[in-house]
Amino acid sequence: MVSQRDGSNAASKVAPVADGLDISSTERNRNQSRLLRQTVRSLHTLGGVIVSLGFFALLWQLASTYIVNPAILPPPTRVAAETAELFWAAELTRHMGASLKRVGVGLLLGSVSGIVVGLLVGRVRLVSLLVDPTVQFVRTLSPTAMIPIAIIWFGIGEASKYFLVFWAVFFIVAVNTTAGVVATPDTRIRAAQCLGAGSFKVFTTAVLPSTVSYILAGLRLGIASAFASIVPAEMLAAREGLGYLLQASALFGDADRIFVALVAIAALGFLSDWFIRYLGARPLRRFTSFHAKL
Repeated sequence: MVSQRDGSNAASKVAPVADGLDISSTERNRNQSRLLRQTVRSLHTLGGVIVSLGFFALLWQLASTYIVNPAILPPPTRVAAETAELFWAAELTRHMGASLKRVGVGLLLGSVSGIVVGLLVGRVRLVSLLVDPTVQFVRTLSPTAMIPIAIIWFGIGEASKYFLVFWAVFFIVAVNTTAGVVATPDTRIRAAQCLGAGSFKVFTTAVLPSTVSYILAGLRLGIASAFASIVPAEMLAAREGLGYLLQASALFGDADRIFVALVAIAALGFLSDWFIRYLGARPLRRFTSFHAKL
């Protein structure tokens, strides 16, 4: 016979296993529920985008059919057919690749430089006194206005195009980053100092997290500015790129190709902006959501 003590010992050994199974099952169900909510939210967002773009295409089709001469406003069906033709001929992909390279290099240089300068201006008073007035003074100069300077400094090669995109991105990211540093709540800084944090620890645990949302906003605005600046940038003796395609099509009066270039620039900018939004909503969520917890 098994004694009562032995039975109680056996039950005590089985209980933790059962509790562990319950916790594991609960956690698994919670993760599945979270994944389902995220999937539904993503599908809802995607559906909204499709409906919005479809409604815009419908208005465009009606306007080019009944209001505006199709010779100057080609309907989306003609633009789609021309896009497919250029795509299968590998001409559109070649122009898109060239423009993406220029935008990518200029965006990377402008973003990194803008973040570094913005953090220093917002955090170091001496840098703010020396650099911020100059930044505010020259940031109103558009990339188009800087074309003559770009030619003088860098010639008509790729460097001048990178410079113009850099110019379009740098000031937007720098100003937004500085605003994020300045907007850091004093309570969060004091709390870190009360816990014994030094200057560097305060910067990494209090200032930087509150600045991430501003940096992301600056990057989104910078992406839009970068794609807006690629057209004048590729007017500098470029032989490929969406800006070149747009200019060459305008010289020949080819409205279909003009709209192909415009739609391609808008699509690339939209997808790049979506990628930054996705990046901010997933890996950086714990930083960007900290304001709501104050």
